[in-house]
Amino acid sequence: MAHRVQDRASMTQRVSLSFIAAILTVGALYVARALFIPLALALGLHALLRPLVRGLERVHIPPPLGAAIIVLGTLAAGVTAAWSLSGPVAVWVEKAPASFANARAKLSDIVRPLDRLTDAAVGATDPPQTPPPLLARFLGGASTLLLGLAEVIVLLYLMLAGGLTRSASALLPDTESIVARYVALSSVINGCEGIVVGLVMWAIGMPDPLVWGVLTFALEFIPYFGAATMAGLLTITGLTTFPGIGHALLAPLSYLAITMLQNNVVSPFVYAGRLKLNPLAVMVCVLFWWFIWGVPGVFLAIPIAATLKALGDQVPRLAPLGELLGA
Repeated sequence: MAHRVQDRASMTQRVSLSFIAAILTVGALYVARALFIPLALALGLHALLRPLVRGLERVHIPPPLGAAIIVLGTLAAGVTAAWSLSGPVAVWVEKAPASFANARAKLSDIVRPLDRLTDAAVGATDPPQTPPPLLARFLGGASTLLLGLAEVIVLLYLMLAGGLTRSASALLPDTESIVARYVALSSVINGCEGIVVGLVMWAIGMPDPLVWGVLTFALEFIPYFGAATMAGLLTITGLTTFPGIGHALLAPLSYLAITMLQNNVVSPFVYAGRLKLNPLAVMVCVLFWWFIWGVPGVFLAIPIAATLKALGDQVPRLAPLGELLGA
């Protein structure tokens, strides 16, 4: 009897300690997000770019030099892509408030009752507040963005040059390759979907089809919320571009058909059941990292979940975590 009481007390103590450790971990991730976000981004890029450094190493290019070539090449490609897209994106962002206003005017019969309910709930005496610009809300301050980008570049170079490779490979030799394959395949799938969406938007007469293709590529990394955001933006733009409701809804309906085909046919075939994640677990991960790290957390949620799933499949003590995240 005494042994049972002692075992129950010990189990209760372990559960309490685990619960306290989880709370402290979440608190640390939230408070020190300025440190952890660049580190997590660098780790994800390290898993993706490390095979390229290994390829240069096979042709007798030392890792520090190979890491510099890969990092500078990736940075140059990113700057070139951003520069080529800056014009269309800037025009689209500049037209966004007018597009929202025109769409609101077209849907005034639906919006007016909602406005009345909102006014009744908030109160007519509250002064109207001007929302911050769309680009400022999404990216934040330019100085903060540039500083974070510099941190990611430095960390990525140090990891690729050999600061992480030996210890990580010795500890978990397969995790890096699994996560790198998952991120690479996701990037290829999202890129192909972006091309298809851009071509379809061009075919039906939507403005700035290149911007829609780029947005599709980026937002498809966010399960559920990315598709909902794209459908909403396409609906608003369609209402302001085309006179008829049917023609206006053609853009979001086409996008939804493409993304459903990708999610239900293309992705299962490409992944072939490897590292497949539970949809409910994915939703919880996205919500959790959105709460902890905001927009960067949303983009990092799936790579983090894939990493945890790979760890759960390899480490016996983390097997329940792998089963929880697995489909």
